[in-house]
Amino acid sequence: MDRVVRQQIARDLCHRLATRDGERLIVAGMIESATLPNEFDPLSLLLISTPPRLCQSFLVQGITVTITTITPDELTAVVRTPDVRWPQWLGWLARLQPLVGDDSRVQAWLAQARALPERDFYRSIAPHMPQLAFGCYGALRAAAARRQEREVRWLVPTLLTELHTALCLINRRWPSHDHTDALVESFHFALQPRDWPSLVEALLATSDLDEMVRLAGTMMGNYWQLLVRCELTVEQHQTTATIPL
Repeated sequence: MDRVVRQQIARDLCHRLATRDGERLIVAGMIESATLPNEFDPLSLLLISTPPRLCQSFLVQGITVTITTITPDELTAVVRTPDVRWPQWLGWLARLQPLVGDDSRVQAWLAQARALPERDFYRSIAPHMPQLAFGCYGALRAAAARRQEREVRWLVPTLLTELHTALCLINRRWPSHDHTDALVESFHFALQPRDWPSLVEALLATSDLDEMVRLAGTMMGNYWQLLVRCELTVEQHQTTATIPL
């Protein structure tokens, strides 16, 4: 399926969505790939509309089409009070090719995201940072202690994905690429753990269980130092009595 056909499918679907949602639709469009798509690439559409709708996926002429919906209020909340969803939603928004609706609203949300003061941004994300990397690293260590090499190998990409999300937040950068290209993009971030690119490459390359654990441990130690440097230290408690519930 060539680019023209893909765009026509996206346009047809967006116009149907506009007819269905009427004035409640703000904008609908295609999330552009950073690389030229080929006949195997899925097609992703983003819909900003009310009321909330479940994500839809289906096949059209052999390719997967996914329609993801977010309401204007939900998107505004993510922009104004960032959490772990911020890199994904803002990345999609920045790569959106509007096909129907008001593109100026999209640009306004992006401008608000860029304008949020760093102190406010960090204050908003700080409570959410424990969700990223620490749990996955704990699961990796637990699997390694049981000598479950395959489980450790499967956890490595998840750990890297969560660390990438954390680095997007720390740098106030949304990704402009997907998958491995997004990870490589983070190699050029201003704020990153020491030896981040070389540790990522080494962790992806090794198949030795002990080496995976060692590299992941070094990576997490360097990540912790970055959090301290950015004054985003994750809360730690020795007793349940000190946990704010």
